[in-house]
Amino acid sequence: MIIQFPTPYKDELLYSAIARYHLRSGNQSYLHTLEDLFGKRTTTATPILPCGIKKLINELPKHTTLTEKMLIEQHTLYPFYTAFLPAEKALSIYNQMIGDDGKTLYTTAGIMSSAISQNKFFHFCPLCFEEAEHGERYWHRLHQLPGQLICKKHHVLLEKSTVRLIQPDRCSFVSPTAENCKYNKIRYVTEPLKRQYMRLLQLIDELLSNPINHYSFGEWTKFYHLLLFQKGYGKGKSKLLIDQLQLKEDFLHFYSEEFLNSLGITSTAWLRLLAQKHRKSFHPYHHLLMCEFLGVKVADIPTIMNSISSVSIKKPVATPAIKPTNSKILERIEDRRQVWLQLQELYPNHSKTELRKMHPAVYTYLYRYDRNWLETNSPKPASRKAINKRVDWEQRDEELLKKVKKATADLLARTENLRRITIKALGDETDELALLEQQLHKLPKTKNYIDKVSETETQYRNRRMQGTIEKMQTKGQQISVRRIIREAGIKEKYLEDILELLGDREILR
Repeated sequence: MIIQFPTPYKDELLYSAIARYHLRSGNQSYLHTLEDLFGKRTTTATPILPCGIKKLINELPKHTTLTEKMLIEQHTLYPFYTAFLPAEKALSIYNQMIGDDGKTLYTTAGIMSSAISQNKFFHFCPLCFEEAEHGERYWHRLHQLPGQLICKKHHVLLEKSTVRLIQPDRCSFVSPTAENCKYNKIRYVTEPLKRQYMRLLQLIDELLSNPINHYSFGEWTKFYHLLLFQKGYGKGKSKLLIDQLQLKEDFLHFYSEEFLNSLGITSTAWLRLLAQKHRKSFHPYHHLLMCEFLGVKVADIPTIMNSISSVSIKKPVATPAIKPTNSKILERIEDRRQVWLQLQELYPNHSKTELRKMHPAVYTYLYRYDRNWLETNSPKPASRKAINKRVDWEQRDEELLKKVKKATADLLARTENLRRITIKALGDETDELALLEQQLHKLPKTKNYIDKVSETETQYRNRRMQGTIEKMQTKGQQISVRRIIREAGIKEKYLEDILELLGDREILR
């Protein structure tokens, strides 16, 4: 039994915590560390979806607060890669991570077949590295997502270390150091690109903090069809087909090519398939980008799914349960019993109906052949209180008005990268663009304020010119029409407007 094992920090990979244990233990060989933690030397040091976690927990002190569920959900990328998989696949991955045999983990998770490749090296944020939070440097879970991302905290591009995600010897646990995390300079991104990164990272953060239920391919098909039809992408006389050309055009207008390429997305073939009947899983990035495009947050997904799945499940026919005598059927019953019990262990707060939706085939089989056991070993119905889910638009109006006022003040206070005050600009600044574009008619106070502060092209042009003039005065420079035109980015055809704005002041042409 291990006497001390470091408690993983927030957003730290389990791999990273094991690397810290190796340093503190004084072990000369990584094989000794593997033997300490897993009881054998053949466990593979896998950072993304590690296995052997049950053995690790068994080696910890009896009163440890660490659990298998905590390590898997909070310190691996399990909730990211399984969020949009059916329940049976997610459960299979979970069981492989607990157990010793993880040979099919990446295949089951769809990582091997995805067009979006996993990074080959650990990534790190230079500013996080310099801060050395908690007095130690460690590998952040969020930084190891595929592609070239930015740090959610510091908004700078992540750098590539020299440490491979999968070490050649497959047994090394390497911590970040000044030697393996070198960089030349801090790299920043433009404001438009940063906003796209931050919206995606916010969705990922929600996904990792509050994992959603697992839904079938059929449910995801209905989910996207419903939202696409609501957004007006239906076509034909019956409006039952998706206008793929318009969808692709709008999607590529919504996301920049630079942003998509940074995620490893170089084709839009998946976009067409995502809008059709789902026959396979899609990368989490595909789901998250489509949700953001359609104005859906992670927290909204269960509500939408409930609205489309409540009528999709047929009730079992009320026939007497069949008493099996075949040995193969008895063996299958036992297998399905184990799956049903594991579902309840993983989701202790779920009702029988919710568990049934996650794995209808198992429920139907047990209902047909083992109904008495199923009734005895299922969650009991809980008394439910009616919940008022209606939106308080008056309160939302007040809250949004405060955000919009602050965003307006921030935009007007800028001296660089000026932007015209419009609904789009205010939506980008407040991260409430979908709400402002689609529900503004329900927000009278916010609407009235936006109507007052929104700028015409002439007003925006005059503000740019006035800002340039004030800069020149502050620096003691001679006011020059040519300099105003150049620095404010004004076309020469607006020369009369500049002269009118300057009035009687002495200027150079």
